[in-house]
Amino acid sequence: MARFTISHAHTAVRRMVQDIADGYWRPTSAAFYLYEHVVELDESADMDLSELAEHLMEVFVTSICIADQYSVTLNHAYSDADLDSDLDKLAESLRGSGGISVGDAIKEVKKRTSEVARIITFYELDRLPESSVSLPSLNDAIPRLHAAIVRAFVAIQVSFEEIFKSKLASATDAKRFERYFDPGTAPCLDLFQKVKEGSECPFAARSRVWGAPSYVSTESIRENLSSSLPFLTSFTRVARREHLDGFLYAFPVGVFSSDISGLAPLTKTFISFLMSNDPAEPRTFSRDDITRPGWNFTFDGEDFFVNVFSPCYGHEHSRYTHGARDSIFILLQPNSSFHSKIPRDQSENKRQQIRQAFHNVYQGYEHQALEAHRFVLPLVHSDPPVAWYDAQEFFEKVGGYVIPPNVE
Repeated sequence: MARFTISHAHTAVRRMVQDIADGYWRPTSAAFYLYEHVVELDESADMDLSELAEHLMEVFVTSICIADQYSVTLNHAYSDADLDSDLDKLAESLRGSGGISVGDAIKEVKKRTSEVARIITFYELDRLPESSVSLPSLNDAIPRLHAAIVRAFVAIQVSFEEIFKSKLASATDAKRFERYFDPGTAPCLDLFQKVKEGSECPFAARSRVWGAPSYVSTESIRENLSSSLPFLTSFTRVARREHLDGFLYAFPVGVFSSDISGLAPLTKTFISFLMSNDPAEPRTFSRDDITRPGWNFTFDGEDFFVNVFSPCYGHEHSRYTHGARDSIFILLQPNSSFHSKIPRDQSENKRQQIRQAFHNVYQGYEHQALEAHRFVLPLVHSDPPVAWYDAQEFFEKVGGYVIPPNVE
């Protein structure tokens, strides 16, 4: 008999969403939807078992959508919570842990559902309430919610898998809320997949990355970057708590030149725009500041390392795009990602191991002392650093269109 695992359920839900809708609801809409079901579950004593099971399954499926939006890898989250990812085995273990009344089971589901909804509210509010900082991450909270839901199904003695399959076959409320650009499944992430899979960095293949909206060539670079700001700001709130690894931008080679002379003004325009629109500390681009020892790029209070990948880099270069020839990628990598994986007292040793891994496949690179010199690398690693901070920023035509650097 086929196993019924959380990974299988996750895949099936994502496929259902792709089939019936154009994307996920806004996270705040999902939180509202969860709160609605908490209220509905208050009336559970008056429901028949089939109606109760449907409400429980709505919460389960919605929480999987939320996990997808916030890049929570559920099988890993289950492992962290010491839960069996096989849902049948999880139900069996909960059944064997002692009897539980339906009322107590529903009470626990309501508590865990409210917790997940509060975390989303915490992430999405413009001003974060101090009382929310003690909330767990979604990586911790969603498995606890799932365990409570499975326990409730055990208590009401209804088949969890059968109700799940029924839900997939008859999804409702698909058009109830406005669709939302989901940075966790952004199209640019598919374009970048070859780079992730081909990188010698030991963390790349399994990295959890969000992406900016697709570049609109009829709008200026600043208009495009403006559209990404809400998602980048949300990322900075979520990244440290959910251990996210990067925020990705893809710039089309048809608009921007992919050689070093084109990467320099693109990078300067990009960094300058984000600095001036930093919600925590808006500031003017300063060459003197950027070229001083100890400078790091920050946005909304988070330190980021900036990686520029381009098709101009050959297969013996550490920024090789592995056959992705139509895009220039800028990956913002939060320092919190690196520190969440490696203790600080081991960080330098690990960095040396990573550099050696690239060197072993003939993609070795020089370690630059200044942070700014690690953003755009020269075509030949032994060449002088690229002074991208001295390039001219792109300017706009009347009407808001960028002058493509490879046209005029």
